[in-house]
Amino acid sequence: MFALLEVLFLLIGALGLFAAISPKLRTETWWLRIWTYSRLQFCILLAVSGLLYIALFPLGSLLSIIILTLYSIALAICAADIWPFLPGRPKEVARAPRDAAGATLSVLLINVLQENEDYAAVMDRINEADADVVFLSETSNAWREALSDIEADYPYTYLLPREEHNGLLFYSRLPIQNVQERYLCQDHIPSLTIDVDLQGEEIRLYCIHPRPPRPRDKPEHLDDELMIVADELREQDRPAMVIGDFNEVGWSWMVREFKRHARLCDPKRGRGLYNSYSAQNPLLAWPLDHAFVTNDFYLLRIKRLSSCGSDHYPILYGFQRRKAD
Repeated sequence: MFALLEVLFLLIGALGLFAAISPKLRTETWWLRIWTYSRLQFCILLAVSGLLYIALFPLGSLLSIIILTLYSIALAICAADIWPFLPGRPKEVARAPRDAAGATLSVLLINVLQENEDYAAVMDRINEADADVVFLSETSNAWREALSDIEADYPYTYLLPREEHNGLLFYSRLPIQNVQERYLCQDHIPSLTIDVDLQGEEIRLYCIHPRPPRPRDKPEHLDDELMIVADELREQDRPAMVIGDFNEVGWSWMVREFKRHARLCDPKRGRGLYNSYSAQNPLLAWPLDHAFVTNDFYLLRIKRLSSCGSDHYPILYGFQRRKAD
């Protein structure tokens, strides 16, 4: 019995090492990339399993050395990925000073889940957030109609309802100067590039919802959208944000490369994970909804709002324009 149990511990260690290393391969192969999401879960699994193994089995044998080595390497790799996001670590976006006088901009992000019919809960979250900009994804015609009442409070809109989880609804209290409806890498995956007027200054918002890594969504184009946006950001010098459900975690190699190339900052670093998915299963929890910003903003707040019937939690960001140098 104990021999079989020790084999199980060995298999857990092998799985942990595979899950830790495979997302580092910089591949578009979906079944290798999906392991990047569950860094926190594997840290807990490996730590608990390692302690149980030490309590149950004598140490010093070759097998025990192999098992504990597997656990140690896998745990170190997984922990290193989420470590920069934990409270107390260095921050990429500074907290706004008390005497800062720049214009403020708040953004609410909700992937509503197209099949979700709890329209009232989403309306409640929108009213609770009282944000300047509301960006919703997975919005069908039914969602557009159900949320039509908020247009009185958000007079500037770009509404792109779609089926098959591809709809985007953008509501703003700030005047919209320009909108581009774009299909950057696949003809069924829209994104919006929107310039808004923030007290006389043009702020560019890239509103995106790329596909997750899965075989039916042409994984060979998985990273194209982010890198096209990154290329554009390198060529312009206005304050900008990239917002939405990225279907990627902030520590994935792709997001890190995107941020580096685009010269963007992640306000979550040093403040917490802010897991936005899955609201329906707390065991499968990771941060997929993001607002990455140029170095033109202070942070006022990040807040995860309560569930609204979707598989994503709403995420509310508050920013303040830094004084131009």
